Amino acid sequence: MSFIRPAFPYPARIPSWFAGHMSRSLRELPTLLENIDLVIEARDSRLPLTSINSTFDQMLGKAKRSGKGKGKEKEKLVVYTKRDLGERRYEEPLKKAFLQHAGQKVMFADTRSDQDVREVLRHAVRIARENQETIPDLRVLVVGMPNVGKSSLLNALRRVGLRKGKAFRTGAEAGITRKLTGTVRIYDDPSVYVYDTPGVMVPYLGRGEDGAEKGLKLALTAGIKESLFEQDAMVDYLLWKMNKRLIAESHLDDTDPNKHQTYLSLLPLPAGFQPTDDISHLLDALSDRLGALKKGGERDHEAASGFLIRAFREGKLGEFTLDDLTPGQPKKHISSTSEVADEGQVQAQAEAEAEAEAGPQDQSSKSSEVDETQIQIQSVSLSPSTTNSDLDIQVSQTVKQYLSLLHPSSSSSSQPNSFTGISQNQQKKANKRQRLEERDTKLRAKGVNVPIRQWGDKRSLRRGSRVGEAGRMARSRR
Repeated sequence: MSFIRPAFPYPARIPSWFAGHMSRSLRELPTLLENIDLVIEARDSRLPLTSINSTFDQMLGKAKRSGKGKGKEKEKLVVYTKRDLGERRYEEPLKKAFLQHAGQKVMFADTRSDQDVREVLRHAVRIARENQETIPDLRVLVVGMPNVGKSSLLNALRRVGLRKGKAFRTGAEAGITRKLTGTVRIYDDPSVYVYDTPGVMVPYLGRGEDGAEKGLKLALTAGIKESLFEQDAMVDYLLWKMNKRLIAESHLDDTDPNKHQTYLSLLPLPAGFQPTDDISHLLDALSDRLGALKKGGERDHEAASGFLIRAFREGKLGEFTLDDLTPGQPKKHISSTSEVADEGQVQAQAEAEAEAEAGPQDQSSKSSEVDETQIQIQSVSLSPSTTNSDLDIQVSQTVKQYLSLLHPSSSSSSQPNSFTGISQNQQKKANKRQRLEERDTKLRAKGVNVPIRQWGDKRSLRRGSRVGEAGRMARSRR
């Protein structure tokens, strides 16, 4: 098992992608929410945590607190699309975890399955019937990160609800929908209409390895502009993740339903090809089998890399959830959590850690043995053969921790090193604005006539409420 690196060398530069149409969509969203009765947030089943954009929750919360429009009837439904590409064993634990820690109802849907789509449609129709006296036409807004399948979901709802064809553009790359669409009916009695919005990326992915890993995950799933990341880094990260799962499931019997097929059998590789952590070695083998050669007989790694990425995106590498929902937990963390884990499991983990610390003393490569042992210990905690209750506990802890980073408490947000989703550049602008406002206040106290500053975000919000599709829709319902 020593073929895998204990840690992945993430790129030092973390690019961001927050295009103009995304900013415009966020400016229009507060006004748009005043006239919306149900919000559906689409997320990617392969990225149950990374595909969360907390901005939507913040704006929905402001709309409810403002009491404008139909805020008290408004509710939110989370739909994880591309169900056929994510690992099914995580679905029920994720439903329980988000309901417990965020109060969110979660569904999973494959937009090609009428049964899955019908379940989402029934939820909207039920709300429409319960509020038919006050809401003659239910307005549904679908939001989400780029390329999570919003338009595909809306087309599927229209197909199932009205037996009609596509009304929204779809594509394999991020950013197909660039402006808010008009209303499209998806159900007749009661009347249900939907809006499609552009995919909105978070302005800042994060710092260090966490931000770089988020970017690579989004690039692999076509959720971010692909040219922002080197293709070599994308396929290398994918290989590292495939090797981690291969090790995690190596102790399972081939007949175990929890064991996934590996890339060794799913990719067109030579007979007897052994697991490798060298991406060049893998691309050499793929190039030879695919006949991907340049002039002069040189292997075409770019073509082989493109084949590997497409195979992952199309599900040819099997169900694959990129987010790590069951990380190994240290003893002190497990004992301090409010959810009590199985004592036998904790004791077994403690014994494994003790054996790893002891280690054989008669070999010269002690450091490499420790790394390999740590990986094997981690594979035990990641094993899909754990009981349902253990999996529920691990997923619940992971979701709780992730949500606490997205929505830090007031005490933790005051700490300079806590993650708040704000880049250093944005923080500098906020600090400068605060200094200018403090200076203006002091000058006014001395009797100096200082005009009130008009900051860009306030002007943008006013413009967004008067023009565009959101403004036209708001005026139509007044």
